[in-house]
Amino acid sequence: MTVLTAIAAAAAVALLVVAFNLVLATSLDRDVNRTLRAKAAAAATTTSVTSGRIVVRDSPNDAAIDREVWVYEGGRAIVRPPGSEGSQRAADALSRRPNSFSETPEHEARLHSVALTDHGRQVGSVVVAETLEAYERSTDIALAGSVALGGLLLVVVALLTWAATGRALAPIREMTHAAADWSAHDPERRFGRGPRPDELGELASTFDALLDRLAASLRHEQRLSAELSHELRTPLARIAAKAELLARRPRPREELEEGLRAIALNADEMRSILDMLMTAARADAGLERGRSALGPLLDRIAERWRPLLAARGIALDVGAPPDVDIGVDTEVAERILTPLLQNAERHAVARVSLSVERAGTSVLVHLDDDGTGIPEELREAVFEPGRTGTNGDGAGLGLPLARRLARATGAEVEAVGHPDGTGARLRVRLPA
Repeated sequence: MTVLTAIAAAAAVALLVVAFNLVLATSLDRDVNRTLRAKAAAAATTTSVTSGRIVVRDSPNDAAIDREVWVYEGGRAIVRPPGSEGSQRAADALSRRPNSFSETPEHEARLHSVALTDHGRQVGSVVVAETLEAYERSTDIALAGSVALGGLLLVVVALLTWAATGRALAPIREMTHAAADWSAHDPERRFGRGPRPDELGELASTFDALLDRLAASLRHEQRLSAELSHELRTPLARIAAKAELLARRPRPREELEEGLRAIALNADEMRSILDMLMTAARADAGLERGRSALGPLLDRIAERWRPLLAARGIALDVGAPPDVDIGVDTEVAERILTPLLQNAERHAVARVSLSVERAGTSVLVHLDDDGTGIPEELREAVFEPGRTGTNGDGAGLGLPLARRLARATGAEVEAVGHPDGTGARLRVRLPA
């Protein structure tokens, strides 16, 4: 800001200095010419023409006038003041060009000539000179003074701009440092409303909103980490307890096999949670994108889940166009949909259905069940870690993990109202 202001001020000062000196030089030049015309007219009044001859009359102050006056009759000087050779030659040349101006070769003086006439016929001329030293001294002093004043003004402008900009930016620097410190050590601190200029008030509001989002994200991550730790600890404790129980004394083969199945089931539950987290981490890093056909994926999911649902008397219907592709890897899409089917298995009564719909640049996958449904006020709450739904069963991590993985891949999972008002509908919005 200071540099740009200084450059603009320097350009303006330079323009003013040049303009001022040009105006001054023009004014002084006119003054010199005006003085020369007056002096020439005064000198001409001291001459007269008698019988074709020029006569120079004596008058008061002749000594002062004669020092810079030449009188020519024809081409011959009848009055010649003392002076340098250059001024003499310039006067001789100018005598042949009446009503003209010229300067000596060294530019120390300016000369002007007027014609002397007799009955309309030029019989001679008067040449006068004016020393330019005083005028040149005035222009030099004016130039030096204007340059010095312009430089001083430029320094003052730069210093004032530096000080004003620094004072204006100081609160912003303080707010920036405070926001950075609070986000790292005290995420609950806020700027709030205060007596600030409008721009700083907007900045404070922006920082407060940013800190709110950071705090909410931090709380969500802490809560999710705590829930994950708890859920991982539970199957691990079951595995340890079952292994310890089996190791205490010899067990019948049937009891041993049942214990090993329980251990495998709990280990598979841990593996599923960890796989979901690893997939989400890779998706966050941009490692999981790709492309897959949705129809074969839903067929494979239906083939795996139909026996499990049929064991509980639940039918699974799948309807998907065969030519729909999604911009998500097959494994990632399956891990997004699996927790939704687990949720439907717990709440459905007799039917679960999967349907597909195109919506512009997205593909919508609807998963419906004929259970009790999700109240409108809980449609966001079911995606919070630890929320176990209306019947209280489940770990409360499936839907939050599914949404986290979906958002990491540019997709979205949400609970929406069922079209016919019965049961629950979970919708997955996948990139086409």
